[in-house]
Amino acid sequence: MKKLTLILLLMSAVVAVDAQTEEYITFGVNGGAVHNINGYRKLPNSNNVKFSTGIPGYNVGMDFGIRTSERTRFRFEVRHSEFHYKADWDNSYLDAQYAASGDSSVYKNHIYKTKVKVWDMALALRFDYRIYDSEKWKIFVSPGFLWEFNISSESKNYIYDVYDKLSYNYDKYSWNRYDYVDFEYPYQILGNSVQLLCKYKIAKHVALVVMPEYYIYYRPFVKRNHDVYSRVTLNGGLEFNF
Repeated sequence: MKKLTLILLLMSAVVAVDAQTEEYITFGVNGGAVHNINGYRKLPNSNNVKFSTGIPGYNVGMDFGIRTSERTRFRFEVRHSEFHYKADWDNSYLDAQYAASGDSSVYKNHIYKTKVKVWDMALALRFDYRIYDSEKWKIFVSPGFLWEFNISSESKNYIYDVYDKLSYNYDKYSWNRYDYVDFEYPYQILGNSVQLLCKYKIAKHVALVVMPEYYIYYRPFVKRNHDVYSRVTLNGGLEFNF
């Protein structure tokens, strides 16, 4: 009888430990689209340049999570992003010169458009709070804190061809920061985010994840831009739990 009682106690302990450590550790990989709001730009300046966000960028990342209670966990994330940025130059005075003289050479060596790619890395700490749980679905609200820093950028100046105005030639330059915004954007920046993490279980230790997220930063990315710098992302990927 004592042996049977001991066996039952041991089995209960194993079941309890297994229940407590379900998804105790998680590892995720994901990626998706990025759209910056009021980032990498400023108002038109004396050079008649109109700065704007270019086509949506992309980001890829991985995270490592540790469960801290039945509903909560912390995740540490490393993320790489590519952003696009554009400057349109006002050369209307050249059109006037051409109209007056008929000489197409007035367009030579004048920049009409500048396109920029910026590569960043970010480290983020997230706190996940589970708000919904079923056999297949888990949904978390995840506030976070992040530190983002610049790796490099690439700038391309597009110039009208003297012989064919409809095609662009470009000169390509690379810097550690983007000169055309007067050295105004930082090497590093801090911010907060809130993420909605939706998990759908596809196997015992694997789930699909969809993660819309909104970021807001503590300063304008470009100092002359008085609007708040923020960002939205939509990512998807896989999460493995152990």
